Amino acid sequence: MESNLDVTELNEIEEKSKFSLSGATLYGINAVIGSGIFLLPQTIYRDLGPASLFAMIFDAVLVLLLAVCFAEVACYFNKNGGAFQYSKAAFGDFFGFIVGLLGWFVTIIAWSAMASGFAKLLIVTFPVLTGQNKLISILLVIALSVINSTGLKTSKIFTIAITVAKLIPIVAFVLISIFFIKGGITAGNFTPFLQLKEGMNLSDAIASTSLTIFYAFIGFEALPVVAGEMRNAKKNVPKAIVGSISIVSILYFIIIAGTIAMLGVGILETDAPVQDAFALMIGPAGKWIISIGALISILGLNVGDSMMIPRYGASISDEGLLPKVIARKNDKGAPVIAIIISCILTSLLLLSGSFEQLAELSVVFRFIQYIPTALAVIWMRKKNPDMRTTFRLPLGPFIPILGIVVSVWMLWSGANTVSLLAGGAGIVIAGIMYFMLNGGKKIAN
Repeated sequence: MESNLDVTELNEIEEKSKFSLSGATLYGINAVIGSGIFLLPQTIYRDLGPASLFAMIFDAVLVLLLAVCFAEVACYFNKNGGAFQYSKAAFGDFFGFIVGLLGWFVTIIAWSAMASGFAKLLIVTFPVLTGQNKLISILLVIALSVINSTGLKTSKIFTIAITVAKLIPIVAFVLISIFFIKGGITAGNFTPFLQLKEGMNLSDAIASTSLTIFYAFIGFEALPVVAGEMRNAKKNVPKAIVGSISIVSILYFIIIAGTIAMLGVGILETDAPVQDAFALMIGPAGKWIISIGALISILGLNVGDSMMIPRYGASISDEGLLPKVIARKNDKGAPVIAIIISCILTSLLLLSGSFEQLAELSVVFRFIQYIPTALAVIWMRKKNPDMRTTFRLPLGPFIPILGIVVSVWMLWSGANTVSLLAGGAGIVIAGIMYFMLNGGKKIAN
């Protein structure tokens, strides 16, 4: 009896340490908002001018289409893994392995890029640290890995604190921008509304701008990856996904609109458009506030990556598709072997310096998770026709099919040939690795 009580108490403690709905929503916001929205306005503006705001709306709709696909499929699962689990359940071990391995691969690349970005931004803010890029990046990765190994509770508190801290300057910019947008319209900073870059047609410009903006939204798939660390995951993960993406979309739109209102075509002449726009709004302090906000923001992304990436690899191991040792946990419940592997690989990429070019491929590789998840919505409904879920998309298969069609169009029109070939090569290599590690298993369930 005493033993059972101890087990019950331990389970209750473990459950309390998990993310609540509000905590999960903050985690989702943290996973999406990084340095991109501070650094991308110039690139976003370049091909379309103020009409890039329409591309922002287009992207927000696409992200929501894909996010709600994740939200519905998440209702079938209470465990970590995200797109890997969905693809495996719908299409079998072979396809699940490809999605999972490439997902783990691209997130490790992305983490190395985020760690490097943090170091660069820190040096810009504090020039005395010039020349210490790699040392700062690697120390950050090691420190976050150590924090992650102490258990979810510490990581959760750190994540929520960082998210709240980075939202303060962002929300301040958004609220103040609202009062300046009308003045920007009067000053002519939104006219002509469509400023098509010379030599580009409208379709290519929209596709290129949308793919750039989409990079700023990357990370929404992180929530399902750590579903096992959330209370009542089947119910709360869908709500947290839709809630976090909706909030981020509104913030992004107003940030871009406010920046255009203050700078107009001057966006093309600065490497720090959001900082410069805020300085015009409230004075020199605005640039410093946004710089610190951007630094905290990218630190938040690193914190989120340090939690999500090892659990992604561990989830593949848990399903028997990678060596079981990778999923081994310490007495705090942290997947310590996966944490060590992720830390080492990320640090090696930082030392090699070759990760920057690979990071540019991250959008293409992410779609290798997004498209199978949208397909899984249709497939899981067929496999579980009588199952009642807490979240179900209306209009039958229309929304997942639309998400797939738009995704393929964006890749075909916006991505370069090298990126597409690299994505194809990644699929082939992952397929070969599956047969090397799991040669005796069936390709599909």
